[in-house]
Amino acid sequence: MSQKPVIDASRAFICIRPATYENAAEVKYLEGIFKGRAGTLENTVFAMMTPDGMQYLARPGRSPQMSYRTPEAMAAAMKELAAKFPTKGVPSAVPAMHNFRLSLNTAACDSMPLIVAVGGGEAQLSKLAWAPELLGKWAFSPVATEADLKAAGIAAGPGIYAIEPDTFGQKGSILAQWPLNADLATITKGLTEAQKRHNSEGKVAREHINRGTQLGVLWKSLLPNTDPNGPPQRR
Repeated sequence: MSQKPVIDASRAFICIRPATYENAAEVKYLEGIFKGRAGTLENTVFAMMTPDGMQYLARPGRSPQMSYRTPEAMAAAMKELAAKFPTKGVPSAVPAMHNFRLSLNTAACDSMPLIVAVGGGEAQLSKLAWAPELLGKWAFSPVATEADLKAAGIAAGPGIYAIEPDTFGQKGSILAQWPLNADLATITKGLTEAQKRHNSEGKVAREHINRGTQLGVLWKSLLPNTDPNGPPQRR
């Protein structure tokens, strides 16, 4: 799904990334979409649905490869489906995980820098999230508290922050920051500059997991990991 044809086609969709084992209600919903051969929820689930979420537009499964043989085939199908559901407005919700801890970890998984506001600023985050020049380049967090960032080793007061996650998404550092009342143009320009300082080097999953194991890095999810194909409680 990270191939350019699919990314381009996705602009006409609302894309949702589940947290899998971090929310009980979400787990129940995902189990209704797809369970693996063991009859349990696996770490990834894929589905394309109508805007009301009531009908599948493609075969649901563990990954898009179960429905499409190539990224180009998936992109072509997405464009055809999008034409049947013309947009009726501009998105306003911040595309973020449930909290700052998950957002930081997910940003690290995707090798992306993270934007977070502390003590307010949700309206600014919403505008930044859908700014054309920033799309696909930044991950976002819900509005966080000073304590949330302190738990990740980041000293921060009220403001808007560009964060560089560490390799395992448990700590972070500040790339840039602005007051909550900074104008959008100033923040956007600063984010473009901060992007240049971001370490965008990707990860090889097996090497990354092995290194984490050697260093004793553990991610404890809120709910048990029921994927028989992956190491429990670790990612």
